[in-house]
Amino acid sequence: MKNRYFIIGTLIAMAAMVSCKKNGLLDPKTEPLSEDKVFADSALTINFLNPIYAATGMDVHPQRNDLVSNAGASDNNASLEEFTTNCRSGYGGLTTFLQGASSPSSGPFFATYAAYYQKIRLANKFMSNLPKAPLSAAKKKTLNAEARFLRAFYYQALVRLYGGIQLMGDDASDEFPTYEYKRNTYKECVDYIASEYDQAAADLPSSLTLDAVDYGRATSGACKALKARLFITAASPLFNGSPVSTNPSVASLVAYSVTYDQNLWQKAADACKAVIDLPEYALVIDHTLPAYPGNGFWKMFVENRKNTEYIFAYNIARGKTIENYWFPWSLTGRGSGTTYSNPSENMVRSFGMRNGKAITDQNSGYVASNPYVNRDPRFYYSIIYDQAQVSDRVSNVMKPVTIQTQRSTNLPIEDGIAQYKTVTGYYNRKMCNDRLPYNSLNVDRAYPIIRLAEIYLGYAEALNETGQVEQAVTWVNKIRDRAGILPGADNRYGIPAGISKESLRDIIRNEYKVELFQEGHFYYDTRRWKTAEQTESEGILGMRVYKEQNGTTNMETFVTLTTIFIAPQMYFVPLPTAEISKSKGLLIQNPGW
Repeated sequence: MKNRYFIIGTLIAMAAMVSCKKNGLLDPKTEPLSEDKVFADSALTINFLNPIYAATGMDVHPQRNDLVSNAGASDNNASLEEFTTNCRSGYGGLTTFLQGASSPSSGPFFATYAAYYQKIRLANKFMSNLPKAPLSAAKKKTLNAEARFLRAFYYQALVRLYGGIQLMGDDASDEFPTYEYKRNTYKECVDYIASEYDQAAADLPSSLTLDAVDYGRATSGACKALKARLFITAASPLFNGSPVSTNPSVASLVAYSVTYDQNLWQKAADACKAVIDLPEYALVIDHTLPAYPGNGFWKMFVENRKNTEYIFAYNIARGKTIENYWFPWSLTGRGSGTTYSNPSENMVRSFGMRNGKAITDQNSGYVASNPYVNRDPRFYYSIIYDQAQVSDRVSNVMKPVTIQTQRSTNLPIEDGIAQYKTVTGYYNRKMCNDRLPYNSLNVDRAYPIIRLAEIYLGYAEALNETGQVEQAVTWVNKIRDRAGILPGADNRYGIPAGISKESLRDIIRNEYKVELFQEGHFYYDTRRWKTAEQTESEGILGMRVYKEQNGTTNMETFVTLTTIFIAPQMYFVPLPTAEISKSKGLLIQNPGW
């Protein structure tokens, strides 16, 4: 946790950011920055927060370790979805992790622990120095709240991965702390983070009053939404009543309550409702285009950075970055490199039918020999499959993408299965603009860190777990209606009348999976539900479409990777070995590691 050089590096980086100074760029070689100089300058003081914001998109960014220095090679070029059976890519760095062979001294999250604590220490550094900055009292109040929000955000990110971790308070020293370096309980961490969000929310603006130039910065609504996520997680099975360790000294680090407490679900419901009741947020709904049912689900990701559904977002530069990562080679014209994050057959099967029924339901209308017809519209906005229509590279003409294998030669046809194209037989379409020519794409957008649909699903989940099943159905169906699923004669969007709590629970969990695909949720969700022992041991499946010599095609499912989920250790990430050593035996390692 020692980071003097990181803070010095941050100050130098800030110098390069301030290009509006009268004499041009501040050259750190001739005019080295110090804390006193930074916080004596209003622009430098405000810009100090920018590097702290920089890693907030880690869970949703398609190349997450671009946002963290010293990232391990096994995590390069990966979205968080590739840490699950939902996706694979031609890059093989996550194989060790997915087969349960990581260790406390290596693995895809190895750099995360130190990186997030560096952000927390920078936030503390900012708050301790802010009083002496030449800014108005009102501006200081807002900036202090932003730093408090960011500190809580990174604590929450750590807790999601590790369980209970060390709370540093307001310590801003550059050296290793003099206090005992040991973990707080999971409950202490959650309660502290919630309190920090409450304090920050009181001093932050609503998104309704946020200046356009500040879009992407913390708001009061973001505080409340992330607090709701915090409580939904704490109420979930992994943390509520079924800890992965029976050792009392360990159980308190990985569970909010070792005995089941239904009141936690009510607490989560109340937190979600507090966000829903805010006037500034609404689902992005568009049912005006018959050819594109549920079009709001598509346009929210590709039409401008700001919309009524995004609560906290990660801004990216204009362009076609995500399409470049995910589209087939025939569209990007890359000719080399890797197409990242290929959706799996596991994920494809999670999308239901347009009538709202699962493909396993005998009344759904699903036909295995023609599997891509009449599916949930979100399927078509998320997955590129063989013969799916996508805009041509140079014109607006929608053309089929061919993802086939020649039976006689076993070689790929066009965008067919190959190590550096797709290893599953599918390409990703989620959050991409697939209706304009790739060559002329210049999309202005942000990646959603948390959006209103997640809050609706959290509210439905909490209502269902407290026995309010029909009320929960209402909120699930708001999501389904926006998605373009047909209401049916009974206006229940495929959900049977009289459905049980247990059956609705399965539907809600699947809604999370398809609605929030590629947004960095399933890794955490399948763990908090304690379903990972099943979902992450299924193997990652692909679909190969063979073109026969007579011109017909046949589809065959295959295993792209055999995955292994080892319980209890893989429910939490191990604390790095170096941190265990620093603590002189006071840091307790996570179960199984």
